[in-house]
Amino acid sequence: MITDLAYYQVDSIRGFLPKEDPLEYLPSEFEAWECIAAQVPLLLMTGQLRSTLKNLNSPDISYLQDEQQIRRAFLLLSIFGNAYVWGGEQPATILPHTVAIPWWNLAEKLGRPPIICHASMALDNWRRLDKSQPLDLNNIAILQLFLGGLDEQWFYATNVAIEAKGAPALVSLVEAQKSLVIGKIEVVAQQLKKIAAVLADMYAILLRIPEKCDPYIFYHRVRPFIASWPEPGVVYEGISDTPQKFVGGSAAQSSLIQSLDAGLGIKHQQDKSQLFLHKMRSYMPPPHRKFIEALEASPSIRQFVLSYKHDYPLVCDFYNDCIQALEKFRQKHMQIAACYIAQHSRQNAKGTGGTDFTRFLQEVKQETADHLISTQ
Repeated sequence: MITDLAYYQVDSIRGFLPKEDPLEYLPSEFEAWECIAAQVPLLLMTGQLRSTLKNLNSPDISYLQDEQQIRRAFLLLSIFGNAYVWGGEQPATILPHTVAIPWWNLAEKLGRPPIICHASMALDNWRRLDKSQPLDLNNIAILQLFLGGLDEQWFYATNVAIEAKGAPALVSLVEAQKSLVIGKIEVVAQQLKKIAAVLADMYAILLRIPEKCDPYIFYHRVRPFIASWPEPGVVYEGISDTPQKFVGGSAAQSSLIQSLDAGLGIKHQQDKSQLFLHKMRSYMPPPHRKFIEALEASPSIRQFVLSYKHDYPLVCDFYNDCIQALEKFRQKHMQIAACYIAQHSRQNAKGTGGTDFTRFLQEVKQETADHLISTQ
């Protein structure tokens, strides 16, 4: 049973986003990294990024004093690494030691792979324009970009905003599990009602992606830099001569959506969808991974609803509202992915996580719908 959200680095207001705003600059020892980070779009435009990173004098990462600094450094190295691999006419297959060694070592400290991922590009990559105001889509600026521009900025900002908007659902899942143990049916029902409302808020943000992120620009200018490593992988110079294969940034790496699945008892039975979703957990911060596992191991909301569906049908109605809202969210995500990827791809479209995304998204959407509970 989950009793302390902070143990899992979950905030009651911000959810999986850090309680403190992400660090915007590293200490002076890392000035060289910050200078390059500020010029990544220009270095990519002029074709100078790879030579600049090859000649970089990497600072000693032991100067990083806390997790905020480590996460900022990991974000910068993730930008450098993915920009290096994908920032030329052909993908690079060897990362220079100037990037590879510190990136690999920080990845070990953080417990996730050295490649761009949702945790870096969304959770650790934002600032509030007005620090006196809460996190909101109109108060979010993204710290680090690849090519830059409105479309890229907006795409990542919507990801951050969805994470922030989903935070109350995490609290409600935990409260519902606590309440069902002591038989407080009304409280469980009210928490499920809140979760459905939160999902509606998340859906409203998802609808806004096309406002300022054009599908053509996304496909050709944003998406390439968050892709999985090319076959057979990338050599991390100074670490190993064996190519390493990692998955690129994917919405499946969002701890928020997987927590909703876990808390609502949604099981993904299709082999490919189940394996991919579990694989994506290794790209999440370890405390968030443990939170999902704790939700799965705690008393089942779904089983509770099933046992009371005749005696207290309202709790079943609210549970079904959650299932329908999550299915609706996944349906819209599938439509957006088709518009932003499939319509621009000449071959079988793969998501940035390397999946046949159309089939994958269809499977998880249908598996969500299959969890509706009949009151008959």
